[in-house]
Amino acid sequence: MCQEDEDSAYFDCLPDALLLLIFNKLHDLKSLTKCLSVSKRFNALVPLIDTAFISVPTLKHPTSSTATSFLKLFLKPLGCFHRIMAPPKSNTRSFDLSCCRRNGVLKIFKEMKSLHLELPSDGGELGSSSGASFLQWKAGFGANLKTCIIVGATSFGKRWKKEEREESMEEETVLNDDELKSRVIWTISCLIAASTRHCLLKQILTDNPSIPLLERVVISDSNKQGVLCVGKEELAEMRNSMNTLASIERTPVPELNMKLWYLPVLELPESGYVMKGATLVLIKPVVDGMMENDGGDPLVGDEKPFGEAVREMIKVKKSYFMTMTSF
Repeated sequence: MCQEDEDSAYFDCLPDALLLLIFNKLHDLKSLTKCLSVSKRFNALVPLIDTAFISVPTLKHPTSSTATSFLKLFLKPLGCFHRIMAPPKSNTRSFDLSCCRRNGVLKIFKEMKSLHLELPSDGGELGSSSGASFLQWKAGFGANLKTCIIVGATSFGKRWKKEEREESMEEETVLNDDELKSRVIWTISCLIAASTRHCLLKQILTDNPSIPLLERVVISDSNKQGVLCVGKEELAEMRNSMNTLASIERTPVPELNMKLWYLPVLELPESGYVMKGATLVLIKPVVDGMMENDGGDPLVGDEKPFGEAVREMIKVKKSYFMTMTSF
């Protein structure tokens, strides 16, 4: 046992395994980096953590914009959608990924198995210019897109009173051409956001080859609109497909099968919300066939209201089937 006196530090009494458990629970990279300078013991233990969370800061006055470069890279072949989906220039901000660069602090965490990056808001909301008051997506990637799930609504709020509910039930249950067009725009904007993050992850993997144990990467955003998930097998697939010449090139979105469900009103009793113009889009590459109507897909998750909305909407019998060419 450690004998306590006025000069002894309580942390000196803890075994290394327990300290590592504490550091993994802390997991915030900014805090962990500060711990490196506390003592020689901390400096030796902190790089052994297996879980890290990075809240990516915003660059207020960048000299070179990584985020803007990625955005331009993806919007160039989609010029017809640029004015619809790109945020206003005055609101566009880039983010600082210096910690993930080749000489960044991330390279010292050679035992890391799980990495979560949270990107800052760019000052705009996906789909806001095309009528979406709620738009969230989740995407799974390997070397290419595996799966994407999108939930959107034209109105999102607390549950309605009985009179409002009865009135809303009388609304048309079929999408008109303009409504269908807006859903296509939502889908494209989400796919571009997902592909941009995938390209960003390729750059991080290229700059940090010294993290071979990495098994899971999640890239989300502070607006909680989108989540990119990559597992162990998918990371291995990404590494195998990359080379020094093409590592940061945009991976083309493959030809896609899309299945869309629509309800004029969707009540979510567990979450306590109501969606108007509720829309669910399930997406998979054509080569993989169509996604099964399974709300138990791990990508759906239990987060509310996203997960609840997916599980409720796939119960609807009527759906729209579409294909989208590669871009």
